[in-house]
Amino acid sequence: MAQYEVTLRDYWRIMRRRKGIVIFTVALLGFFSFLTAHFWKPDPIYKAVSKVQINSPESLASLNAQYMGLAGGGTDRLETQRAIITSFPVIQRAVAYLQLCANCTTREDSTRMVLFLESLIQTSQEGYTNIISIEATGRTPEEARQRADAVATVFAAYNNDQKNEKAKKHREFVEQQRQQARLSLALGEDSVRAYREQQQLVSIDAQARVKLNQITTSRNTVNQLTQDVQGIAAMQKETEERGGLSERAMQGVSRIRVGDAFMGLAQQTNTLLLERNTLMVQYTDQHPKVKQLQAKIDELNKSMKEELKSRRQVLARDLLAARDLLEKSQLEYDQLPAVGLTLARLQRVVTLRQKAVGVLEKEYQNARIREADKIEEVTVLQRALTPTQPTNPHNPLQRALMGVILGLVLGIVFAVVAESLDTSIGTVEDVQEYTGSQVVGIIPYIDIDDVRASLRRRGLDVSDEKTIQRKAQLVAFFDPQSTMAESYRTLRTNIEFVTVEKGVRCLMVTSSMMREGKSTTIANLAMTMAQLGKRTLLVDCDLRKPTLAKLFGLDKEPGMTEVIVGNYDWHQVIRTATDIVTGGMGMEDILQTQGISNLHIIPSGSIPPNPAELLNSRRMSEFISEVREAYDVVLFDSPPSLQVTDAAILGKKVDGALMVYKVGEVPRASLKRSTALLKSVQIELLGIVLNGLHADVSVEYQDLGYYSYYGYGSEKSAKKRTPGERFQDYLRRWKRRLGKEEGREEPRGEEEVRPSRDLAHRPSGKNEAAWARNRRVEGVVQRP
Repeated sequence: MAQYEVTLRDYWRIMRRRKGIVIFTVALLGFFSFLTAHFWKPDPIYKAVSKVQINSPESLASLNAQYMGLAGGGTDRLETQRAIITSFPVIQRAVAYLQLCANCTTREDSTRMVLFLESLIQTSQEGYTNIISIEATGRTPEEARQRADAVATVFAAYNNDQKNEKAKKHREFVEQQRQQARLSLALGEDSVRAYREQQQLVSIDAQARVKLNQITTSRNTVNQLTQDVQGIAAMQKETEERGGLSERAMQGVSRIRVGDAFMGLAQQTNTLLLERNTLMVQYTDQHPKVKQLQAKIDELNKSMKEELKSRRQVLARDLLAARDLLEKSQLEYDQLPAVGLTLARLQRVVTLRQKAVGVLEKEYQNARIREADKIEEVTVLQRALTPTQPTNPHNPLQRALMGVILGLVLGIVFAVVAESLDTSIGTVEDVQEYTGSQVVGIIPYIDIDDVRASLRRRGLDVSDEKTIQRKAQLVAFFDPQSTMAESYRTLRTNIEFVTVEKGVRCLMVTSSMMREGKSTTIANLAMTMAQLGKRTLLVDCDLRKPTLAKLFGLDKEPGMTEVIVGNYDWHQVIRTATDIVTGGMGMEDILQTQGISNLHIIPSGSIPPNPAELLNSRRMSEFISEVREAYDVVLFDSPPSLQVTDAAILGKKVDGALMVYKVGEVPRASLKRSTALLKSVQIELLGIVLNGLHADVSVEYQDLGYYSYYGYGSEKSAKKRTPGERFQDYLRRWKRRLGKEEGREEPRGEEEVRPSRDLAHRPSGKNEAAWARNRRVEGVVQRP
C-alpha cells in the first residue's frame, strides 16, 4: 500500500467517517458514569496532617557515625525515616497509644489492627527540607486528627530511644572488633617475618612486573600479526575469485597491514576503473581506449596480487619471531620462585589488617564520645488540625464529565481501530499500487436525498421515487452540468487517451461483485460518448441479472439472447432515441440532449439457462465483428467477474475491459482477484473506475460532493439543503428502512416495463425486415 504522512486532517477525516462509533461510546460511558455516580455515594473520608522535624546530628561523634553509615552503603536519610514511620514497631506503639486493640484476644487480631492502621498512614517530605508530613485517614475528622498526632508522638519517642540504645551497642561492637583486628594484625606480621626468614627473600616484585609486561606485549603483537595475515589471506582469496578487490574490502584495509606499495597500486587501480566507467558511458567494452585501460587495470591487479603475496610472507616471518619471543618470556616468568607470589599475598593481608585497625581505632573513640551524648533527633513540629471537609466530595456531574471524556478517548481509539480493520481501499494511489492498473475515472458518491432536494428547488416533481432514482443514475442525461456528469466526461476523455493508440473500439465494463455500479457507469459513459458525436452501441451482455433495459425504460425482449440463438438479426433488436422517448425519458429532455441520436442500445433479451455458452458461441464472435465495423464505439455490460465466468469469456472477444470498483464497500482482495483473473486470461485491462467515492475519504476529494453539483462555468449555483429538508429526508430514510413510506411506488419488474410503441406493433413474416429498416431511418430523433 502507498505510504502517507498522517496529519491531523487525516484523523479528523477518520472521526467524520466513524462519528457513529465515537458518539455511541461517548453517550454510553457518559450515561453509565452519571447513573453510577448518582446511585453510588461513597463514605466521606477525612485526612489530617502532622509534621515532624528530623534534626541534624550536633556532635562530632554523631556526624562521624552518620558518615560511617553512609559510607557503609546507606541510603537517603529522610527516606529511611519515612520508612521507619510506617514500620511495624512504630505502628504497633501507635495502636497501643490509641487503645485500638483493647478487644484483641490473639496476636493475629493485634497484627491485623496494626496492618489496618498502617494502610491509613502516608508520609511525604516537605520540599527539600528535613520536615516529614504524616497524613492519617479516618471516617470522622476527630479520628483522623488523633491518628496523625499519635503516629507523630510515638515516632519521636521511638527514634530517640533507638538512637541512644544504638550508640551504646555501637561502642561495644566497635571495641570488640578493634581487639580482634589487633590480634589478627599481629599474627599476620609474624607470618610475613617467619616466611622471609624461611625462604631467605628480599623482593622479586619488580622482576615479576617486568616479565608480565613482556608477556602482555608479545601476546598483543602475536594477535595483531595473526589478524594481519588472515586479512591479507582473505584479500588474496577475493582477488583470485573476482579478479580484484571490492570497495567494501578496500574500506577496511589499513596502510600498516598491506604496506605503502599496495596502497599506491590500489589508488592507481581505482583511478583507472573510474576512467573506464566514464568511457563505458560513450563506448562499448570493445573500444580501443576501453581495452587499453582494461589492460592497465589487469596489470595493476597482477602487481597487487604479487604485493599481497610478498606482504603475507613478511608478516608470517614476523609472526613466527613474535611467537618465539612470547614463549621465551613465558618460560622465564614460569621460572620465577613461586614463593614470591606467596610472599606478596601475605604482605597484602598485613596491609589490609593495618588499615582496618586504624579505622576501628578512630571509630572506637567516636563511639565513646557519642555514647556520652543524649541524642534527640526527631521533634514534633506541628500537631494535626481537625479537618472540616472530606477529601472525596460527592459530585455526579463531575463523574459524568469524566465518563464523557473517557468515552471520547475510547471512541477515538475504536474509530481508529475500525479504520485500520477496514479492508477496502479508496485513494487513487492505493488502487494503482495494489492492483498494478491505472485509475481512469473517479465517480463521486451522490446521496439520493441531495438529488431530491435539488429537483425540489428546481420546481420538479419529487413524489415518484423511481423517477428520482433514474435521474440520479442517468445524470449525464438529466443533469449534464452537474459534477457527476463532468466525472463521466472525464472518464470518457481518459478512455479516449488510453484507447487512441491501441485502436480499441469494443469495450467491456465489469466489476468484482454485484452492486458496484457498473451498469450505471456504462450507461452514462455511453451517453457521453454519443454526445461527443460518436456512433455508440450499448449492449447489455449481463444475461443473468440485466438492468440496462429498466434503466432506460425499454423492453428487454427481443435482445442479445435472441440475436445469439438466431431468432433475430442484431439490426432488428436495436433501440434508438424513439424507444428511449417512449420508455419514459420525455421528448423535451431528448430534444435538449445533444447527440442522443448517436446512442443505440441492445438489451439483454430473455434470460437463458446457459449464458456462458451463448457468450462463447461463434454467433457472438460474428456479432462483435459486425458491430465493430458499424459503430465508432461498442460498450458491453457484463456480469461480475468473480461470481460468474461470463466476463472472462466476453473479455477475450472484445478489445479491452474496464473494472468498476465501489469504494469503501468491496474488500481489496476481491479487486485484486478480479484484476488478476482478467490479466491471467490475457484480457486488456484498460483501467479501473472508482465509483461512489465519498468526500471524507481524503482531503484531496473534499470537493466531490453534491453541493458542488453544478460544474465549473455554470451560471447556477448549488444551495445546501435546509434543516427542514434534512429532517424530512431523515424521516423518509427511516420509513424506507422500516417499509412504512406512504405512496411509495415499487419498482417495476423487467416483465412490467411497457414495450415501446414500435416493438409492440412489430410485424411478422416477410415484412419484418422492411419494418426494421424503416424504423432505423425514420424513428431516430435527429440532433438539434
